[in-house]
Amino acid sequence: MAMTAITPVLTDSKTLNEVVNCLSENIPIQTQGKCEQKNIFEILIRAATQRDRIENTSKVLK
Repeated sequence: MAMTAITPVLTDSKTLNEVVNCLSENIPIQTQGKCEQKNIFEILIRAATQRDRIENTSKVLK
C-alpha cells in the first residue's frame, strides 16, 4: 500500500532551531557584551552533540 500523506522531514538545522527556541523560552540567560543567549545555547548544544569542549566549539563556530 502506497503512502499518500506527506511525511514531515526534520533536518539538523530545524532540530537545532527548535531546541534553541525551547531552551530560550524555558531557561532565560542574561548576557553581556557580544554573546547572545542563542549563541550560548548553540555552543552548548554543539559541544554536547559532538562530545567536544566548550572552548573548542566556540572557536569552531566563530
